Amino acid sequence: MRDQGDVLIYDSHFLYHLKQTVPVQVYDQTGAHVGIGLVARFNEHFVEIDNTLYNRLRFTFVSRPGY
Repeated sequence: MRDQGDVLIYDSHFLYHLKQTVPVQVYDQTGAHVGIGLVARFNEHFVEIDNTLYNRLRFTFVSRPGY
């Protein structure tokens, strides 16, 4: 999960990004860029990035190390 462009799917992916403070880029279902930031917390349904909750089924999360 350290490579730029890797898609985050599993809890372990989000946990790694949370613990290592690796930025995550968020895309909506159309592929449009929605935001980028650090994972603050997550559960099986949502990911909080920069005080915004994103539904894990409705958004795609992409690793952006070094951003």
